[in-house]
Amino acid sequence: MRAASSPGLVVLRAGEYPAGMIEIEITDAVATITLEAPATRNALTLAGWHALSAAVAAIGAAIGAGRPRAVVLCAKAPGMFCSGSDIGEIAALADDAALRAPFRVAMRDALEPLARLPMPVIAAIDGDCFGAGVALALAADLRIATPRAVFAVPPAKLGITYPQEDVARLVALVRPGQAARMLYGAARIDAAEAARIGLVEIVADDASGAARAMARSMATLSPSSLAALKTAVARAPLGHDPALDDLFDNAFAGDDFGKGIAAFRARAR
Repeated sequence: MRAASSPGLVVLRAGEYPAGMIEIEITDAVATITLEAPATRNALTLAGWHALSAAVAAIGAAIGAGRPRAVVLCAKAPGMFCSGSDIGEIAALADDAALRAPFRVAMRDALEPLARLPMPVIAAIDGDCFGAGVALALAADLRIATPRAVFAVPPAKLGITYPQEDVARLVALVRPGQAARMLYGAARIDAAEAARIGLVEIVADDASGAARAMARSMATLSPSSLAALKTAVARAPLGHDPALDDLFDNAFAGDDFGKGIAAFRARAR
């Protein structure tokens, strides 16, 4: 990664990624992944998925230095989050069978590592969030939307389907009935309805500002606790897991617990 002039700041510009459209900024303990293709309303091409994968890998590489501790996912231009996968490339898949699996795998190879990052990932959604844009938001841990955010999962309008990992995340978040409603009906829903069914957790006029404030707050907490709690949340639907018992027991021997107890006692004096 290339360091910027300000201490604690690392910026990777769009041009440093395959075909651009992505910027990462790591300021102290918070990383921001920004979509930067307003001409296509941030539609993701095959190269764009590779760029996102590279961005997530860069964040992973920075973890060893103790940062970042939280991630914000947003778009640079107002009024648009992600309009989905690039329609021109999707259309080309009809005639070029050799591109179909690589396109699917490129999506998976970007979204799965994003979902598996050990720190909280918060998506700030303003405006369009369609198709693969919803899949991108689902890979985050929390979603904050502005009142003008609009959501739709319309593959049935195009005669195609949705990647199985993204269907699974949608079902886990909004339950099967609402997932079926979105997938089978392909209708647009607004931010209020998205919040009602659990697709987003917060509606705020300034989604990006709210996401950044939440990320900064989370970044002050124990990274080992956040990583363990994120694992517990992900595995909760699977029932009892002895590995989570071990995480609970072993946390008491960790450095973060010692620091947390010392800070608590200092505040109590």
